[in-house]
Amino acid sequence: MQIKLNTNLVPLFSGTYESRWEVSEYNEEGTEEVEVDYEQVDLMESIAGVYQKNAGYILSELNCAFIKKLTFDGTFESPREYNFKTDVLDFTIEVVKTKLLNTLKSLKNDKKFEEFLRENYTSYDGFMSFTPNNYPDLYNEITGEGREFEQAIGALITYLAKSNITEHGGYSIEEMIHEDWQGNGYNGLSYSIVEFA
Repeated sequence: MQIKLNTNLVPLFSGTYESRWEVSEYNEEGTEEVEVDYEQVDLMESIAGVYQKNAGYILSELNCAFIKKLTFDGTFESPREYNFKTDVLDFTIEVVKTKLLNTLKSLKNDKKFEEFLRENYTSYDGFMSFTPNNYPDLYNEITGEGREFEQAIGALITYLAKSNITEHGGYSIEEMIHEDWQGNGYNGLSYSIVEFA
């Protein structure tokens, strides 16, 4: 079974706005940062490419036995303005349904899972959640492939991989991918140094 998700549902990428994903170059002496110029679409393509290159690593860090394969297909979305949204990378997972159901059943009485759902997916003033915030609803959405199926799968993966998604004393998945991207010439990003007269 294949499921299309994105980094809005599973926070593997925080976006480019005022983030670590900015290109930084320095003058010849290495003492001052210089301004660079590039197209946002080129930046996003280079980032999507490094995520695909590291798909095997990401899969190994997700802690989800039910995911057989993970693929970043190179598609992404960048908002026109960053007021309420950020950049999102699309990806597809291939799931072994029996393992998914076993994982779900193993979380039935998990109080930490219930607390995670309640804390992260409960609507409040200014935030409308489209993800179930309790185990029975999440279970029903996933097993019945309901309207909130992708959101429910995203919440499940986020919970299982949370120690590797967030930075708890070590590197997060995003940080490791960023290091690879930055250390390997921004994954082929075409950019130029802005010359001032």
